Amino acid sequence: MFALLTFEFHFIAFSQSDSVAQNGKNLTGKNDSIYHNHSLYSSIGSGSNIIFLGSTISRDKPFYSAAVTYGYKNCFYASASASHLIGVNPYIAFCSLSLNYSHVFNSWFDISTSIAGYKTPESLQEKLFSDFAFINLTTGFDWKLIYTKLSFGELISDDRRGYLQVRNSRYFATPEFFKGKGQVSFDPNINLLFGDLVKIETTTGLTRLGSWSPFHRFIKNPSSTIKSYSYKFGLMDFEFSLPVTFSYGNFSIEAEPSYILPSFSNPYYPAPEGFTFFVNAYFRIL
Repeated sequence: MFALLTFEFHFIAFSQSDSVAQNGKNLTGKNDSIYHNHSLYSSIGSGSNIIFLGSTISRDKPFYSAAVTYGYKNCFYASASASHLIGVNPYIAFCSLSLNYSHVFNSWFDISTSIAGYKTPESLQEKLFSDFAFINLTTGFDWKLIYTKLSFGELISDDRRGYLQVRNSRYFATPEFFKGKGQVSFDPNINLLFGDLVKIETTTGLTRLGSWSPFHRFIKNPSSTIKSYSYKFGLMDFEFSLPVTFSYGNFSIEAEPSYILPSFSNPYYPAPEGFTFFVNAYFRIL
């Protein structure tokens, strides 16, 4: 649920099943024994960059975002968000709508599926990205010591591509405090992203792998040393992150430092690398 509220594009992060249960419990309120079929959340957030599917769609600019999420029976969520990039006009650089459904089969297996659409003003489409959608199917496996998510997704745009993400995490939380209303939780994780890579062969016999943004038309480098281009499906990058969430009653705030490490080095098509930071605040209205 928190991944849905945050709209983090690096993608796409998924909360561990016990993380979802605990955070939902905190937002509901410890003294509330009535099960609510309907819920409504609001959230605001900020970050240093937006990394989505191995590319920066904010062009390395910091951002602010606001979102509202409706939940039904803790398994269906519909969300809408709007984001502003520092130094970019118009003020709302892009907005998104998403639907998410999840189902827990037993203590060790769950699934979820989602579809999200992203839209940006025409004046920014050349600079940022054209409108696109992303469909995703995820399976979760709880091995007790770690929790593994396998996520199969497809980008629907002018450049359609398939992606595979493998996420291993270990959720844990402190004992409750402040009369049972407060808690701090941690969800360290490692995410591996697989997708289409460009294979570049040079006249000197050197072969390099690289990635190009799916949100912009692929342009071949005019270098005289490049002999040929081809494409293959492979590992794009690693991401290491440590979300830390403080919850109190209906309010939660989450901070997440992340480090992205590309699995290749290609000067022709460089990929995002280094630290990013996000902070998000959530409030349950209903």
